[in-house]
Amino acid sequence: MDRQQASAALRDKRTSLELSLEDVARATLLRKSVLESIEAGGPPEPNGYFKSYTRRYAQFLGLNGDEVVGAFVGSSSSVAADSDAPAAQFAGRGRSVLAVPAYKKKRSLVSTGLIVVVALVAAVVLLSREWPSTVIVPGGPIDPSNAPSVPATPSIPDIVPAVPADGATTLRFAPTTRRAWLEITVDGNVVFSGILLPGDSTQAAGNHIVVDFGNAMYTQVTVNGVDQGVVSPDRTVMTLEYGTPPHTP
Repeated sequence: MDRQQASAALRDKRTSLELSLEDVARATLLRKSVLESIEAGGPPEPNGYFKSYTRRYAQFLGLNGDEVVGAFVGSSSSVAADSDAPAAQFAGRGRSVLAVPAYKKKRSLVSTGLIVVVALVAAVVLLSREWPSTVIVPGGPIDPSNAPSVPATPSIPDIVPAVPADGATTLRFAPTTRRAWLEITVDGNVVFSGILLPGDSTQAAGNHIVVDFGNAMYTQVTVNGVDQGVVSPDRTVMTLEYGTPPHTP
């Protein structure tokens, strides 16, 4: 299978699930322009970012991400469906991305309307609640009575500390008051892709680190042991690079 066949497989799978590019973009946090590029065959020489985005798109649709990426870089293999992939829950729902199980499709419009109203009320209550800030300390929990005070809204420093002489960068990520989605690529390899809840944290180290953020304004970053505050004061989805990419002759 070549890249054109892989692109067609992605497009055909998406249309068979009756999903638009906008639906997929909202669910995967990928830009619509990126999805269009993937379905058009991608660049002649796919880089690490393109491979990561393609893998995420394929896995969301229920396809084998490694095999699809392999087709884009020149390997020949078949695309296998993964019955447990997240996109399976969207099958047969038209263009809606609401996570409603299939056995509830036949509910009356009145019942569905009541569920939506209850969900909206719950969302308003959760959003209006003041959540306590979480202190993340390497090595485990600390005594709350001795914990340093943490501002409710972390500040954003004006500069990023210099990278150590050996070129390695160590990053630590922790949500503040809401959950955050991250995909971390270290030196071309995806080392983490998932959701962190307030109180969780994850760490990565390498010479070149690329991080895709969901809820960036609620994700706190520490670079080489120095607190950088939240990723962005007003943006939820963004991509940042840390360190130096490998030299390409």
